[in-house]
Formats: sequence, structure tokens, C-alpha cells
Amino acid sequence: MNKPLRLANRRFGASARGLLLILLLLLCSCAKREDPQLLSQSAIKGGQAQPQGGPVYTDALGRSYAVKAYPRRIVCLAPAITEILFAIGAGDRVVGVTQYCDYPPEAATRTKVGGFSGATVSMEQIRLLNPDLVILSAEMHSRIVSLLDDLGIPSFAVEPRNFSEVYDVIALLGDVTGFSDGAEKVIAGMKSRIAAVEDQVRGTDQKSVFWILGTDPLMTAGSENFISEAIRLGGGKNIFDDIKERWPLVSAEQVLLRKPEWIFMGDDMTGAAMPENVIPANLRVQSIPAVKEKRIAVIKGDLVYRYGPRLAEAVEVIAGILHGTDNK
Repeated sequence: MNKPLRLANRRFGASARGLLLILLLLLCSCAKREDPQLLSQSAIKGGQAQPQGGPVYTDALGRSYAVKAYPRRIVCLAPAITEILFAIGAGDRVVGVTQYCDYPPEAATRTKVGGFSGATVSMEQIRLLNPDLVILSAEMHSRIVSLLDDLGIPSFAVEPRNFSEVYDVIALLGDVTGFSDGAEKVIAGMKSRIAAVEDQVRGTDQKSVFWILGTDPLMTAGSENFISEAIRLGGGKNIFDDIKERWPLVSAEQVLLRKPEWIFMGDDMTGAAMPENVIPANLRVQSIPAVKEKRIAVIKGDLVYRYGPRLAEAVEVIAGILHGTDNK
């Protein structure tokens, strides 16, 4: 598995070690299907009644999607999307997922349509599932869209980059699937949990954090991603939040100069190794406070790499590590 795909897998749920630069995709296949028929209110079990005329929504690729009927058969091509649909109450509509869609546990019972990148997705398997809608990543799956169009299968792309956009995407998927009430509850719950953390850490000193995403080369999180925002909400400060690049490569010298008080990494980085042994040898120096004080923490990567409801839990975990808060 190459380096960009390893980071993409980590970001969207795969427990594989690796790096970044999200850009791969491709696949093939063809066939046709009929447009889904309009659903009556009684046919939309568990969701809300479809309003006459059907609203039109714009996805992350700038395409218009008209909701002629709420989808009854949905294929999800990213673990975060799968988590969102189950959380808002639309899990019964999910018929296909990737091999990395492992949460909630019920997701593992759905038919697998391939891996995460476009090149590993089976278009034939998707076709056989006869979905009303495929929900996918705008960055990772943009080239799949035309293949789905050829098959006559509607698709909808999402790509949130911060917590605010995550809330928007959850609300949007609720509207598109007919579970807007469930989406509102999920969003309210996330905001409430995060607000509670912010109250607890308000007035405390921000702890500086270096998050290791990869070691060869040394990769971290810049300001434009969930990791940096989760650190801030949890009462910390990403030492590289001045870098606008989402996943920058940095030098050991830069880390030494910024003297992080904490070093974080996802559990995908460690495997059977002790976390201190994952840190490059040239960073295991006493001039770094985190190393000197042995403040090295491993966090379940899926909590923060996936743009779903569990981001609130990620904030709670980070606050607990940095400030000893208890949000359980």
C-alpha cells in the first residue's frame, strides 16, 4: 500500500500506518438501471415523509442532487459516512460499505464493495446491490462519479474540513436521506459534549502538542484539519497550527525549536511497539519537554481521523490527557 493511500486510510478509518497526499482513484465497469420510483409516506419507514416536488441539494463537487425519493438502499464509500448514517438512524438503509467501515459493529454485517480508494472499489458489486444512492468522498472518489453516472446510479459527495463543516454534512445527509431529526440530535449531542469540555478547560494554560502522523518522512497536522481543531477544543495548541497545509512534512529541527509539552500519535502508529520507540531517534532528546517528562500519548486514531460523531469523544479524550478532565 503506497504512502498517500496509507494516510487516506488512517484519516477515514483504516488502521494502517502511513503518510499522505490524498489523490488516487480509478475503476471501471458499466450497466444500466432504472430511476427509483417515488416513495409514499408509508414506504419511508423510520425516516420522514418526502415533501412533494423534492428539494435540491448541492454536494461537495458542486453537483445538484434532487431528492425525488428518500433512498432505501445506500452504499457508503467512507467509514466516516457510514458512522454518520448509523448515528442519525439511517443504518437500516445502508446495504454496502468498504472493508474499513467497522463502526458501529452492525456496519460489519453489510456487503463489502472494496477498499477505500477509487481503484479498489468494485463497481460490479455496487451495481449488484442496486442502490438508490452512493455517498462518497469528493477527494478520493471524484473519478468514480462518471462511472456511477454510466450505470445510472445517483451519487452524492461530501468533504468536510473542520468541525463546523462536519455539522453541516451531518445535517445535509439527514436531509438527503430523510433523517433530519436524527441528524439534528447527533449535532446537538456533539456540540453539547464539546461545550462541556470547553467549559472545563477555559482559563487553563494551553498545552503545546506535536502530533506525529508519520515518521519517514516526519509528517504532522497543519491548521486546516480535524486534528488541530480537536487539540484546540481540548485545551491544547498544535505547535504547527501556523502552517496552512493540511498534512505538512516537517524537520526534526523545527520540532526541537517549538519544544512541545506533549507528543500525540494515533494507535495506528504503534502496533506492538512502545510509543516512545516510535518517535524518531533524533527527537528523543531531553531538550523537548514532552520527551523529558515522558508525556507521550496514544489516541485511538479513528476518533479523530474520521469526520463523524465520535469527534466529540476525541475532544474529550484530548482534554482528559492534557488537563485531567473527566467527561465520562
